Amino acid sequence: MPEPNISFPEVSGKLVSELSVYEDAEFGKEVLIRFSDGTQLSIAVGVRQVVDARYCNEDTPDLPISHKRAE
Repeated sequence: MPEPNISFPEVSGKLVSELSVYEDAEFGKEVLIRFSDGTQLSIAVGVRQVVDARYCNEDTPDLPISHKRAE
C-alpha cells in the first residue's frame, strides 16, 4: 500500500513567490507552488478507480495468499 502521507521537509522556510491551481486533463487538480530560489513543488490531486483484490484465509485476512491490484 502507498504511504498515506507525503512530506517535503526541504521546502520548510522557503519564501513562496507564486501559488497556482490548475486543471490537468490527466491528473485532475494540480497545485503549483513556486519558491523565490527558483525551485517549485507540484502536487497533483486526482481520483482514480482502483480494484484491490486479496485472496486469504478467513482467520488471517490481513495476510493475503495473493494480492492483485488493477488501476
